[in-house]
Amino acid sequence: MLKKFILFACLLVLLPATVLAHTGLESSTPNDKETITKPLTEIVLRFNTPIENLSTFTLLDKTGQKVKVDHMAVTDKELKGTFKDPLPNGDYAVNWKIVGEDGHIIERSFTFTVNMPEEKKSISTETPEKKPAPKDNQPEMKSNQPESANNDKNNFMMYLFIGASLVVLMILITLLLRRGK
Repeated sequence: MLKKFILFACLLVLLPATVLAHTGLESSTPNDKETITKPLTEIVLRFNTPIENLSTFTLLDKTGQKVKVDHMAVTDKELKGTFKDPLPNGDYAVNWKIVGEDGHIIERSFTFTVNMPEEKKSISTETPEKKPAPKDNQPEMKSNQPESANNDKNNFMMYLFIGASLVVLMILITLLLRRGK
């Protein structure tokens, strides 16, 4: 009887930790704040658990305009978006929204920069194109990362479950000890 009780108590304490395990971004290509110097035709997000087909992401340029993703697919733990043409130089934000296998919706974002070296142009008799002057007042990309708030909430819930489990465990021990007398 005591062995069964100890096994039950261990399961009771360990169960909340596994229940609170949410899907999270394991890695991405490109990585957060990475500068890409080669042609980029796909963005890949890898998660620590399988994700649902409803999962998606949007790509925004420095001005906040959506960049068209030609094809997006979800396979097990991976969300991949591809482009027909490589992304031009500039700063980008990836805002992803996934549905984990546990049914929870998780939203985060990360940024990266494409900075491919410009090709040397051959000398020609054509007149050079005028490039617009750089604007200093361009809006900065905002990162929608309430990550610390979500982590605090998850930590609080985990401690709450552990505390409640310990209270239940202490009540069960007390009842078993009284029963034995």
